[in-house]
Amino acid sequence: MLRAARERLVAGGIAPDEAAVDVELYARTILGWDAARLLTERAASTPPALEPCFSQWVARRAEREPSAYIVGHREFWGLDYLVSPSVLIPRPESELIVEEALARLGNAEAPRLADIGTGSGCLGLSIAHDLPGARVVATDISREALTVARTNAVRLGVADRVAFLQTSYLDGVASPPFDAIVANPPYVKDTDKPAISRQVIGYEPHVALFGGNDGLRGVRGVLDAGRDRLRPGGWLVFEFGLGQDDEIRELVGSYPMYRVENIKEDIQGIPRTAVVQRTIAP
Repeated sequence: MLRAARERLVAGGIAPDEAAVDVELYARTILGWDAARLLTERAASTPPALEPCFSQWVARRAEREPSAYIVGHREFWGLDYLVSPSVLIPRPESELIVEEALARLGNAEAPRLADIGTGSGCLGLSIAHDLPGARVVATDISREALTVARTNAVRLGVADRVAFLQTSYLDGVASPPFDAIVANPPYVKDTDKPAISRQVIGYEPHVALFGGNDGLRGVRGVLDAGRDRLRPGGWLVFEFGLGQDDEIRELVGSYPMYRVENIKEDIQGIPRTAVVQRTIAP
């Protein structure tokens, strides 16, 4: 049954290795098994509990629906996040944002953090999970996304330290200046839509993907928000797109109150995450 499902996905254009991961994920999720049990039971007869859900999930994947939406969750920073089509699927490269923010907030006793465009909450909630004294304001323009993020905050045990607000960037947020602001703003150029894969363009929320003609509209919004709401010496840590690193340095340099401390590369060596400090004096 698993072999037939893999073959169906490969015939639909999904890479063999990815198809193998997908069908095993579906089987384990439906049956509540771990990878070891699935391996030891491979020669056994098909458990009746697999159907009809397994075939339905395979059919959805054959249409290129992302597996995270099919099973309803995705691991990020070693934590399990619920996801839905209302939120961007957390990606491993975005863990750089959490890593860099924690490196700069780790010595703070009760840091104040803003998570702009929180989506599933994976950035702000992961930081709150690792920093028990942290207080987080998480914003998003999508009511549905905030519902997902609130649920994740409860599941991770950090809901009492996170305030969720439906707003654009930090508009209307009443808070003392933040020690850090994190964001994964939309940064794909509108003109690049035809090149985006079907499983992304067809399922993930466009508001979280596309950043205008130059792809930098969301980054400008984050920089503008930090100009007014970040304490002197505080940090902006945000993601940007492939090949945008020079533009990011130039854009940040146009704000007199900021300096680029570092541009971090992801595991593939692609510049991915900007670490920006608000200087003491504008």
